[in-house]
Amino acid sequence: MGNDKRELRQAAVSVGSKLKEARAKKSLAIEQVQKATRIHSTVLIALEEGRESELLTDTYIRSFLKKYAQFLGLNSVELLKEYFPAYPEGPSANIPVHENIFPPETTIMPKFLYIAGRAVLAILFILIFIFVAGKAASPLKKSKVARARSAVISKKQSVQSTKASSKKKSVSNQNPESKALIPKSTPLSLVIKVKEPVLVQLKKDGVLIFKRVLTKGLTETIIADDSIELGIGKAKALGLILNGKPIALPANKVKFSLEITKKGVKLR
Repeated sequence: MGNDKRELRQAAVSVGSKLKEARAKKSLAIEQVQKATRIHSTVLIALEEGRESELLTDTYIRSFLKKYAQFLGLNSVELLKEYFPAYPEGPSANIPVHENIFPPETTIMPKFLYIAGRAVLAILFILIFIFVAGKAASPLKKSKVARARSAVISKKQSVQSTKASSKKKSVSNQNPESKALIPKSTPLSLVIKVKEPVLVQLKKDGVLIFKRVLTKGLTETIIADDSIELGIGKAKALGLILNGKPIALPANKVKFSLEITKKGVKLR
């Protein structure tokens, strides 16, 4: 059983290297392949790194591997035979290939509906209370109540505005390197361009991906859901582009770290 797993892993890595090499020969970025094949970039990277079994079942692996190989002009039948040496290729299922293969958490909507329902009931109760109180009160009393409510609302808005302003200033002072926020639904896409050999350690979503010397002229694209951490030996050796926007690095800084999240970039 252990030997079968090792052989399947070796076959996955071998097939993945062929896919990556073919893409490199065509000078295609992961984003270009994603747009053309409508296969999510996370799946494309997993196929090239031989990690697809961590994300997909065999049925999906067959479908995506076949589509990616055909797009690159490779022999999909031979690659499938190499990947599944013990299992001959069966009839392909008509599996739709979409970018949103990983649907959002389905538990969010019920929770949202519960909170929204509670809020609606609270608002209705308040409105009924105000209506009944208004009918029973005299014009003078209603005027006093309205003024008091207006004062409370104004005070709350003032406090909220002050807190928000203070929070923004605090974040700005603590982290001068922070940039514009990235929407929660958008994955982090970091392009690393190597200008000269440099030692780099990279973590993606808290998992160590590699720690090695990157060679001059190399371009790497890293896709992450929440965070990317970089340990960099020399700032001027790298060019970084986050979701299409360049990251300015301190020119002469050596041996430092970057923490990249959807809230911005922190220099450590």
